[in-house]
Amino acid sequence: MTDEFIVESEEEKKNKEKKIQDLELKNIELELELKNIQENKGTIDRELDKKVVDQTIEVNKLLRHKARFIDNLSHDLATPLTPLISLLPVVRENIEDPKIKELVEVCIRNAEYIKRVVTNAKALAEVFANDLFLKNENLLEIVNELIKKYEVVFKSCNIRVDINIDQNIYVKTDKSRLLQIFDHISSNAVNSMIDGGVITFESKIIKREIGTFIQISIKDTGVGLTRDQSDRIFNEFYKVDDSRHKLDSTGLGLAICKNIVEKHGGKIWADSHGPGTGTTIHFTIPSTEVVFTRSFT
Repeated sequence: MTDEFIVESEEEKKNKEKKIQDLELKNIELELELKNIQENKGTIDRELDKKVVDQTIEVNKLLRHKARFIDNLSHDLATPLTPLISLLPVVRENIEDPKIKELVEVCIRNAEYIKRVVTNAKALAEVFANDLFLKNENLLEIVNELIKKYEVVFKSCNIRVDINIDQNIYVKTDKSRLLQIFDHISSNAVNSMIDGGVITFESKIIKREIGTFIQISIKDTGVGLTRDQSDRIFNEFYKVDDSRHKLDSTGLGLAICKNIVEKHGGKIWADSHGPGTGTTIHFTIPSTEVVFTRSFT
């Protein structure tokens, strides 16, 4: 019995040793497989990184082509348009027939509209093509400069302006481009308040991992927007009016604003609770390293 027991124990020992060897071999195979997976993952990551870089280069190339196309088209349209803008009013003054004079008036209005489209298209192309010249600027001073420019318009349209911006807030911006943003948004606000109203300029500090931003909000008490309009209002050539025949809007102003804001590294969006509730345009641009005397929440 003892010998038989000893033999069985040795067999068990051999079986255990064989199992251990099998496990060790399996472990080696798994380590090799894991190594291959890691190597393949590294290759895939490098290929994806290369594709991202290639696609970014291609997108930038297409944007440059787009900007060049818009610029060339604007120039080609502006050349024949200049004499039309100059001569049509002269023709109108020398026409006695009221019906023909009315037709010439229609031509003048459409020529002026084309001029606005050309001007805004050229401005959009310039935003695409040119870098920003960033400087530390006082936000309140820029807003006051805009309000002074529109002072007569605001008064004639019965529009009150409220400003809730701390005098010690500075932004890192291209002043001429920021004034463009204020110009387009304010113009849209005025057009939306047919019977007068209030435009409010506000700002607050936004802390992010990538830095400190200033959120600027321009609120009007005008006609407001639907959800669909709020989502599409920054698209090129999009117009809020259903007919799309309104000649005082080119559908490019807010697209220009969007591109300028994004060049600053910020975001822009519209907020409205529906028709008749007014609209607020929010956008963010970088702050500068200054001491603020008052915090906004």
